[in-house]
Amino acid sequence: MDYMAQIIEGIKYALPAAVTGYTTYYFLNRFYRYEEKKQLLIAKADLKKHALPIRLQAYERLALFLERISPAKLVQNIKPASDDKNQYELSLIFQIESEYEHNLSQQIYVSNQCWEMITTSKNATMLFIKQTSENDNIKTAYDLQKALIERSAKDELPTSVGLAYIRNEVTDLL
Repeated sequence: MDYMAQIIEGIKYALPAAVTGYTTYYFLNRFYRYEEKKQLLIAKADLKKHALPIRLQAYERLALFLERISPAKLVQNIKPASDDKNQYELSLIFQIESEYEHNLSQQIYVSNQCWEMITTSKNATMLFIKQTSENDNIKTAYDLQKALIERSAKDELPTSVGLAYIRNEVTDLL
């Protein structure tokens, strides 16, 4: 019986120590997990804080791209080199493609939907120029230049739709 009393006496001391040890382990483990999550959230917030200016700059560059390829602005910046309307049409489209390629890297900073809208605006602008050029009344590069300016004033431009999308996305971002 003396042996059994010693075991019970040992359990009396060991059980509270085990409960205290387990409780300490449990709460410390929860505390460390909480701190780890907190540090992760702080790191993500810090990353977002540093990434936001880069993303905003990408949106600015894409807005500038759309402004540059707007038909009315495009014909102001690119003067016909000759009277050939087909040559002028090709030079306008080449300029759009060149501007687009210059801004390709911006796609990594904007949403997929925004980049698709930029690409669609570019393609629709090139189509806008081609359709205007196909008009039978347009014989020279200067006629095409004039027609693009007139049509830009009365029709909704694909670049305007793209710019509106960028504005909405930036508003949501901020």
